[in-house]
Amino acid sequence: MRIREAGRKKLSREIREVETRYGKIRVKISKRGDELLTVTPEYDDCRRIAEEKQVPLKTVIEEVKNQFSRKAR
Repeated sequence: MRIREAGRKKLSREIREVETRYGKIRVKISKRGDELLTVTPEYDDCRRIAEEKQVPLKTVIEEVKNQFSRKAR
C-alpha cells in the first residue's frame, strides 16, 4: 500500500447574471488571479428558459456564452 499527500489550490469563483434575448441567466466564472479561466452558464437556468421559450438547450447555452464574451470586451 502506498500513501501520498497531494496539495490543492482552489480557483476564485463568482456568479454573475448575463442578460440575453431569452432573459437573465447566471454564469459561474472561475479565475486564477486576474486571468479568466472558465465561464459556465448555470445549467438549471438554461434548461428552464429553453423549456419556457421552446428553444433547444444548446441554443440558450451558446447565447449566454456569446453575450458574456461581448460584454467582457
